[in-house]
Amino acid sequence: MNLGPIEFNNPLGNPGLWAVLAGVPVGIIALYFLKLRRRPVQVPSTLLWRRSLEDLHVNSLFQRLRKNLLLFLQLLAVLLVMLALAGPRIRGTSTVGERFVLAIDNSASMSASDVAPTRLEKAKDDAKKIVAGMKSSDLAMVVSFSDRAKVVSNYTSNRSLLTQRIDSIQPTEATTSLREALQVAAGLANPSKQAEGVAANNLVPPKLMIYTDGGFADVEGFSLGNLEPEVVVIGNAPPAPPADADAAARAEARTKPASNNLAILALQTRRNEEKPDVYQVFGRVHNYKDEEVETKAQLYKLDPAKPDSTGTLIDAVALKIGKQSDQSFNFDLPDTGAAELEVRLDIKDDLPLDNRAFTLIGTPKKAQILVVTAGNRYLVDTLRTPLAAERADVIVTSPDDYKTEAFQRDVAAGRFDLVIYDRVTPQTAPEANALYFGALPPGKAYEKSRAIENPAILDVNAAHPLMQFIRELSVIRVAKATIVDPPPGSTVLFESDSGPIAFVAPRNGFSDTVIAFALVEGQNFNTDWVRKYSFPLFLFNAIQALGNARESAGEEVHIPGQPVVLRAESAPPTMTITDPSGKTSLPIGRSSQGTYLYNEANLTGIYHANWPPNGVQRFAVNQFDLRESDLAPRGIVPEGTPEAQAEAYKIKIGFNPVAGTRKTVEAPFDWWWIIACAALAVVCAEWYIYNRRVYI
Repeated sequence: MNLGPIEFNNPLGNPGLWAVLAGVPVGIIALYFLKLRRRPVQVPSTLLWRRSLEDLHVNSLFQRLRKNLLLFLQLLAVLLVMLALAGPRIRGTSTVGERFVLAIDNSASMSASDVAPTRLEKAKDDAKKIVAGMKSSDLAMVVSFSDRAKVVSNYTSNRSLLTQRIDSIQPTEATTSLREALQVAAGLANPSKQAEGVAANNLVPPKLMIYTDGGFADVEGFSLGNLEPEVVVIGNAPPAPPADADAAARAEARTKPASNNLAILALQTRRNEEKPDVYQVFGRVHNYKDEEVETKAQLYKLDPAKPDSTGTLIDAVALKIGKQSDQSFNFDLPDTGAAELEVRLDIKDDLPLDNRAFTLIGTPKKAQILVVTAGNRYLVDTLRTPLAAERADVIVTSPDDYKTEAFQRDVAAGRFDLVIYDRVTPQTAPEANALYFGALPPGKAYEKSRAIENPAILDVNAAHPLMQFIRELSVIRVAKATIVDPPPGSTVLFESDSGPIAFVAPRNGFSDTVIAFALVEGQNFNTDWVRKYSFPLFLFNAIQALGNARESAGEEVHIPGQPVVLRAESAPPTMTITDPSGKTSLPIGRSSQGTYLYNEANLTGIYHANWPPNGVQRFAVNQFDLRESDLAPRGIVPEGTPEAQAEAYKIKIGFNPVAGTRKTVEAPFDWWWIIACAALAVVCAEWYIYNRRVYI
């Protein structure tokens, strides 16, 4: 327990009563000064006199005070009673209530060292102070959270066990999701009648203590139930903007607080289109500091056989990054085959984790695409252009041949990454992503449709990967289309005046992309889209996004803690994954969709997937997250902030904003009852000693 200053809660109140009480020890000492004045009397014998009568009669005022254990014990008992009546209490760290849920953030940003030794260690220390202040009837549970939540300890009153469980929480490199922790806490908020051997019959509303730096999105619309949240913000709060600052300056102060950190937020590799024998490694660095920074981006080549080696420095570029701004960099490398690369920033800041990024070159993967069409040369010729041929192996078949056993077996086995249906609806959905032109996928969700004529495209979802670089769809003409309400979870690509005519719908780990109008009808055009530049761009995007094609593995972005979906050129029953530390996973089985799901990509670095006889696939995992790299804590309202502006700093949990605090709640711990028990023990000892003196 963190013990603060001692306080006294005086129950007597009246000073006169204290004066009377103070006279008690003086009276006891005065009694010990009294002595016997004996009158000499001649008697035949003193054998009949009892020794205990010697000191029963006092007939003289004073005697010399002798050492006496009973006097000491009597005075000690009186002093303890007086001290207990003074009502002493010690300030300890605790929280009002008897049920605690301690949620500790162990995401990547909690490894920052701006709070010594790290934010996570400070959070664990604060949580342990709550545990130390628990009473014997209190219960507490511990939850750690990053992108997912984990119950570290169920409800228990065992303070030693809770402390051990808190100490066991380790930092992660994952992002932060408070919603995950809230869902776990809300589901386990009320302990059962028996929680790890401790009865919990008298339930009270639990107190949810959240130890975090606030690096997550607001959790609005979440029902906390009977949880009472309190956010303890770890980190240094940004200063308040000047009182005379205008609204724009205050908004910028809230959105761009400075922190002592630089971060690599993007890194990719791609073959130089003008020089096919050269790879380009390009990335972006963000400076979160409130000052200009000069540093170096260093490019290292890693040795796959030595995962612990630092690598070989092959290039470096100087960077000069303005305060709270970005700076791009790039390296040109000759094509010398497959290589594993790392970029490091030559700087020391509060979060070294995001000063490193990893990428790969020379591991192309072609998309395996099947086109089912009755004859559409505009579609087929576009998929056979030189650029498309570099990214995809395309097989074209007719609707009748598609029904043969050979094609049905390959489609069901997941041989293809993408199946394109041109005016064809299959009986069953393929074990692959699907792209439909002028047709709808099978299933009840698409049974209610209606035909329309001459729809006008009003809006385009330019942010979707399928719509990159496509801007001219508002001018294309469509003669006929089939409109259907997209299934739940779908993303609309084209919105017309009659409803969505292009959308992407999820399907058991795959995607169905529906273009609800045909490209051609017999020998006639149904749309002039095939004559526009945007049409080959759309198919190229489909090869990339739906066909999982990549010219280099460095084009893929994987985040720590997120599942990685892998595909193998062959169809091995299992594969194993070796992480950057050299640890190999258990065999991962092949799913019914022909994929391999890896859920243990928790570290940044290069991973190696292996399958018999000698198949290898590599992928990189990087900490590219704006929130985790932005170390400015969120949730603390700076001192001097006007009330009208204070809400903007608060964290929204549930339906109300919550103001963070920097310390745990202090609550008094009363000691009077312990002192009173000690006084009773002294009185019992004095009684025992006195009786031994008298009766022995």
